[in-house]
Amino acid sequence: MKLTKCSNGHFYDSEMYSSCPHCAGGGAAMDEGKTVPFADAPGSEDKETMDLDAYGSGVGAAPAPVDEDDNKTISIYQSKKAVESGAASAAPTVGWLVCTKGKFYGQDFRLKSGRNFIGRSTMMDICLSGENSVSRDRHATIIHEPRKNIFIAQPGESRELFYINGNVVLSPVQMKKNDVMQVGDVQLMLIPCCDEAFNWELD
Repeated sequence: MKLTKCSNGHFYDSEMYSSCPHCAGGGAAMDEGKTVPFADAPGSEDKETMDLDAYGSGVGAAPAPVDEDDNKTISIYQSKKAVESGAASAAPTVGWLVCTKGKFYGQDFRLKSGRNFIGRSTMMDICLSGENSVSRDRHATIIHEPRKNIFIAQPGESRELFYINGNVVLSPVQMKKNDVMQVGDVQLMLIPCCDEAFNWELD
């Protein structure tokens, strides 16, 4: 099998097709083979055509490297009691952000100890999906610091701004109960679970 790159950037098997089937309109219907990630292939960065036998599909291919450390990282903020008991989530809830204005009005978002990233991506801890006034990744960050048992808001990695009680946040700011964060068109009120009266036993 010879993987070839056409002038439009498509990859196809030149032993099976005389020209690019994607450019000819054949698309997926003409492609009965398995998609191969060309960018990961050895030497692909400086070759337009390559033999896939040299890239793991043929006999004698080099075995994939094995990561000896396959254990999941356990956060220092996780409760050891919860880990030992086999709880579904070993990171206990330390508070909530409750939407008081905007698309998610009335909904709550769970906070855990450590960093909680806010954005519209599903990879964020606080996912404001579909709200285009909010940056996709890390518009803002809410931190729960368990030793002092405090909540801190700080800018994420976005160029967009956010506000606490109407004041722009350009550096870390401590948040108190009922403080309101404005992220895009969404307002989120902090409701702590951990406070002066209660804190999870993390030891």
